[in-house]
Amino acid sequence: MNAQIKKLTQAFPAFRLHLVDNKRWVLMAGVGLAVAVTAIIVSVLWTGNRGYVSLYGRQENLPVSQIVTVLDGEKLTYRIDPQSGQILVPEDALSKTRMTLAAKGVQAILPSGYELMDKDEVLGSSQFVQNVRYKRSLEGELAQSIMSLDAVESARVHLALNEESSFVVSDEPQNSASVVVRLHYGAKLNMDQVNAIVHLVSGSIPGLQASKVSVVDQAGNLLTDGIGAGEAVSAATRKRDQILKDIQDKTRASVANVLDSLVGTGNYRVSVMPDLDLSTIDETQEHYGDAPKINREESVLDSDTNQVAMGVPGSLSNRPPIAANQMTNGTEENRSPEALSKHSESKRDYSYDRSVQHIQHPGFAVKRLNVAVVLNQNAPALKNWKPEQTTQLTALLNNAAGIDAQRGDNLSLSLLNFVPQAVPVEPVIPLWKDDSVLAWVRLIGCGLLALLLLF
Repeated sequence: MNAQIKKLTQAFPAFRLHLVDNKRWVLMAGVGLAVAVTAIIVSVLWTGNRGYVSLYGRQENLPVSQIVTVLDGEKLTYRIDPQSGQILVPEDALSKTRMTLAAKGVQAILPSGYELMDKDEVLGSSQFVQNVRYKRSLEGELAQSIMSLDAVESARVHLALNEESSFVVSDEPQNSASVVVRLHYGAKLNMDQVNAIVHLVSGSIPGLQASKVSVVDQAGNLLTDGIGAGEAVSAATRKRDQILKDIQDKTRASVANVLDSLVGTGNYRVSVMPDLDLSTIDETQEHYGDAPKINREESVLDSDTNQVAMGVPGSLSNRPPIAANQMTNGTEENRSPEALSKHSESKRDYSYDRSVQHIQHPGFAVKRLNVAVVLNQNAPALKNWKPEQTTQLTALLNNAAGIDAQRGDNLSLSLLNFVPQAVPVEPVIPLWKDDSVLAWVRLIGCGLLALLLLF
């Protein structure tokens, strides 16, 4: 052992003199070592973020400081993205980290909703305090619902509710609401989303009209400006576009079903343009029969054969007349006119057959339908095409498209040359931008640097 140490001690001065005589090689070795170490560090940093995912999404409003405190206390690995500020954790430790945070009581910061009603009331609390608590719970629930939208980061809702009274009657709605939303960076609410927020708030509060709801973003822009006036126009426009698209799609599909088997797919083009009437018509029709019919008939006959009592009071003429059955002599013709009284009445009601129809039209009607069909005359199926076949195909397409000549519909069929379509070519990715090639280059580079350091 001592002999080996002695040999190394004697060889060290010779090696030192060799290094002094070869300063050039020593400098190159030092530079190479520095480059290798730098490359290794850069490679580690480059691939360091791979395998890390966001702990929570951007929509979940969580306390970042509380999360960092828990992760540091539990000694869990994490990183903070310098661009978005999100907390990144290893992908294989994502579930464990979330369970740890849930066990420590880390929850999203959300407005308080109906949980405010679960608090124990203080003895002697007034009706005013209960109303304020109820209003705050409604505001919190609405804010949570609005925050579920992708573009909304946070929201606050302010309700102005009028207290109902049995002594004051007012037809004018007094309730109103204001919504303040904070949008994510670069996000924007379109008109349909703003309209959805307005109807969400107005539909949750009884007696609150949509025109009384205002929506403002964090920049102070009134998002509901003009939405009340243009809502009906926008709804009518959407309805017209949807009906127009449905008619075009159905007509185009019916025509394509015929042409696919005759000329082949891709050898034709179909254009459909309907002219619509969006008038809503409610029609009531009432019809009567040709001849009247007896609806009800009533007949009344009254007769009296006794003489009416007449005379002067106290006179013998007031004595009752002799009964008819006691009269043996004489006939009915010999009786006095006062001894017979007859009354007959007949009533007959006539009515016609009556039918009532209530017809509600669907709200649209096709006034005219124009269809244009173009065939590629260079297609193999159309090389020996004859004029008679064009006439037959036109009649066939008229039936397929539902062309009505009385309505003024028109279908035109033409044979033209199609422009050759360019074949899409996938863009070639350079080697220095291909991730798979770069991964192999990094591995090979690290291996070569390791071999240089060893030898």
